Amino acid sequence: MTRYCNGTSAAGGYPLGTTFMQTARLPLIIALAVALAACGARKDIRGNYLTETQLSSITVGTTDRETVHRTLGPPSTEGTFDRHVWYYIGRQTEEWGFFKPEIIDQKVVAIYFSDKGVVEHIQKYAEGDARAVEIVERETPTSGNKIGFFEQILGNLGALGGLGGGEL
Repeated sequence: MTRYCNGTSAAGGYPLGTTFMQTARLPLIIALAVALAACGARKDIRGNYLTETQLSSITVGTTDRETVHRTLGPPSTEGTFDRHVWYYIGRQTEEWGFFKPEIIDQKVVAIYFSDKGVVEHIQKYAEGDARAVEIVERETPTSGNKIGFFEQILGNLGALGGLGGGEL
């Protein structure tokens, strides 16, 4: 093998005494580390996921609405039929790469207030308390005619008063 004065061999362009794998080892390790880091689990918290520490600061019988709002933030939703109930809904998910996110934990906390606005009761619901709701496939009937796209377009031409430029 011929050796050149710049320290490379005639066969390749790598420094004398090294091979491709020795030269490319560090970039390959970096590329592998980046690829593995991209496949790591990503945890997300969605909604208002309350901790036990936050809930322990709410005292039944003494804490009022304003304090609850200041401590826990605004509720995710209020009761539909009973405005004296605030619901805090939160979910913790974990996602690996391109797979569908998996629910790790789900909490629903219902805080009931008295007529005077003081916390009366706190109810906690877990994922196991959830119920599947079946969606009804029926359609609500409507009155009127079913007309197509072209009937709508052509039907509106006569409503313009004709092409003669009549009064508007």
